[in-house]
Amino acid sequence: MLTQRYAGIAFCIAACLLLMALAPPTQAQEQQYRERQVLDPESDEWTEQAVEQTGEPADALDEARQLLATGKCGKAHKLLKKWTRENIDHDRYYEGMYLLGEAEFEREHFYQAYEAYEVVADATAGELFYLTLRREMDVARAFLSGEKRIVWKFMRLPAYDEGIEILDRVWERIPGTRLGEAALKLKADYFFAVGDVDLAQDEYVNLAREYPNGRYVQLAMLRGAESAAAAFPGIKFDDRALLNAQVRYRQVLSAFPAYAQRERVADRLEGIRQQRAEKDLDIAHWYKRTKQTGAAQYYYRLVLKDWPDTLAGGEAQRALRALGIEVSEEDSQP
Repeated sequence: MLTQRYAGIAFCIAACLLLMALAPPTQAQEQQYRERQVLDPESDEWTEQAVEQTGEPADALDEARQLLATGKCGKAHKLLKKWTRENIDHDRYYEGMYLLGEAEFEREHFYQAYEAYEVVADATAGELFYLTLRREMDVARAFLSGEKRIVWKFMRLPAYDEGIEILDRVWERIPGTRLGEAALKLKADYFFAVGDVDLAQDEYVNLAREYPNGRYVQLAMLRGAESAAAAFPGIKFDDRALLNAQVRYRQVLSAFPAYAQRERVADRLEGIRQQRAEKDLDIAHWYKRTKQTGAAQYYYRLVLKDWPDTLAGGEAQRALRALGIEVSEEDSQP
């Protein structure tokens, strides 16, 4: 049985070599890159092949790999710049461009790394394509964490916008994939972390909509509600943000009751009730201050009716009594 299996593997390898010989340059490039891995006969899966650190490298790209592996990114960069400039038609050109991106990244020239990765992403598919997009996401993480973009070889400028644009491009290329999901989450997390709650809410809602069965749907729905609640500027302003937050928290409570209980969603909803009651009470106080007693009474009664079991409801009841109005139990029925 084992002999038959090895015979089958040998046949597959021979077929792959034949396909590589007939493939166009881009496909041949992918096959060349695939040869950096070996097929494990036990698991029938491709695994990384260890790079030999002894002996002479087979070619310039192998030499560049060894230089990168030993931390000599400057020498690797010089070698790869020359090789990619002189070998544009080589069937391993895009592997060389990927390695050039790696050298730029190790030198902390992140945007230059991204430009090299983009050449690869625009012209390849398969394993090298996805590996390149993962590295572009690493560039985006660097920019969003505060790393600078080098301009004119000496200026270092913030590149937060560039980080977001990179994530957008990753998503546009691979919507519906796990890597695309990770790109959307990284963008939403960034806006949430910097306090841009309006954009954070939009991005988390988009993440939950695009991946309703994804890894982050619970977190995305909860963060969407939190962002909406955080967008409420205070009781003297419009309460639309609170209403949005209320709707989103209720969606979490309905879809994931156990998760909602763990995240104390019911308590958060109660907090929103208290805020909405305080807003109506503030309106009543304003009418009282401006000597519009009739309107003040109306809003105090409204607070008492809509929010009878809140702190604002108790204060509304005391305010009505101070105005000489006795409140019946019917007045405090919702």
